[in-house]
Amino acid sequence: MNKYLTSKLLLLLFLIFMSACNKDDTPFEEPEETNRYLSGIIAEKRIDKTEIVAQVVNFAASQGIDVPEELLISLICNVDVAAIEYKTTGVDGKQVTASGVIAIPEGTISYDHLLSIQHGTLDMEEAPSTQLFYYEMMPVISGHIVVMADYLGYGSSQTPDRQHPYLHNKLTGTVCADMIEAAREYLKYKSITENDDDLELFGYSQGGQATIATLLELENRGQAESIRAAYAGGGAYDLVNTLEIFTSPEIGSLSYMRTGYAPYLIRGMVYGEQLTVSDENLYTPQIIDEGLNEMFSTRPLSEWHNALGNDITKVLHPDFFAAPTYNNNKDVLSVIEALRKNSLVNTSLQPQTPIVLYHSPKDDFVPYSNAVNAHKLWQSSTLVDLSMPSHVLGGVEFMLRYMGLWELIGPILNIN
Repeated sequence: MNKYLTSKLLLLLFLIFMSACNKDDTPFEEPEETNRYLSGIIAEKRIDKTEIVAQVVNFAASQGIDVPEELLISLICNVDVAAIEYKTTGVDGKQVTASGVIAIPEGTISYDHLLSIQHGTLDMEEAPSTQLFYYEMMPVISGHIVVMADYLGYGSSQTPDRQHPYLHNKLTGTVCADMIEAAREYLKYKSITENDDDLELFGYSQGGQATIATLLELENRGQAESIRAAYAGGGAYDLVNTLEIFTSPEIGSLSYMRTGYAPYLIRGMVYGEQLTVSDENLYTPQIIDEGLNEMFSTRPLSEWHNALGNDITKVLHPDFFAAPTYNNNKDVLSVIEALRKNSLVNTSLQPQTPIVLYHSPKDDFVPYSNAVNAHKLWQSSTLVDLSMPSHVLGGVEFMLRYMGLWELIGPILNIN
């Protein structure tokens, strides 16, 4: 998300939300060895409200806004955060150590629900557990205990060759569901009482897809009755349709500012499904000749976009543009089948939980058809059109709508 918009959003949210503040002097102890999921604590930190105020005031001043420090001090509260490690399942079916972060309003002694937030696509260096407080965890300010998994390939489960099963349904749902259980064990260790095991699920972009994948995993575990609702925005639920749109003759040659997502998705499917394929059969000769495919296992995703350019036809192998046979390219066909298998609209499971889908018809990253196709299939879903004209701005609106602030703050943002 644009840093200016992110900071502006944080400023506005901090000005509005109020939380009760009490000192928590619970001494640090190692987690019990009897925990099924929680295996370790990486870091614990209290984010003092004076630190938050200083950040907000400095940003406001840079924008020509005078914010009284006394006002902010009275409105916000300290937040306790913890980065943890926990046990989950890797791509080979074996146990792996993953990581995630928990944010707790200071003074919390009990809870009746957890809010599991699935984050959007990040560089691996930006894993939430390394940041401790990632901006998408902002609902903690309004009283939620927020739980966020890093995803496989991020944080403690990062591999030397930077593999991440991007948008893989089962692996994503599993790692997020296991993080929720690890969070419960951490809260128990902190002597924070669970009064009810209710859950809410929330996520935008990759987080939208991950939210539905997590929902289906939890329902498959028999936990449907505990889930109040799932809020998914701007997600890719129909991967095959999305590929078809971006490789269609009408769109394939047009400029697309995030071409790096194409190899990121391909690598995600190959890694998640443990496929044996050759880069020469998946990318253009130019990409191979220039050695650009080597950066997929060495450099952050954010660097791929500029290096690959804006024309997807110069990134993907020509056979990707030859549907429906794909010129019988066996590696392309394997990827297409993996996309079909991992398209949430193709699942045989009918979600039981109320789902609210949010998507902007003008989304420039993730086609609006994803939400339309999903809404047609999921009987428990409601589709809400976002009014913002892009994927990034849609994310701002999505969060504000969830927090009940869109009608108040939307006009203030005055974004066109």
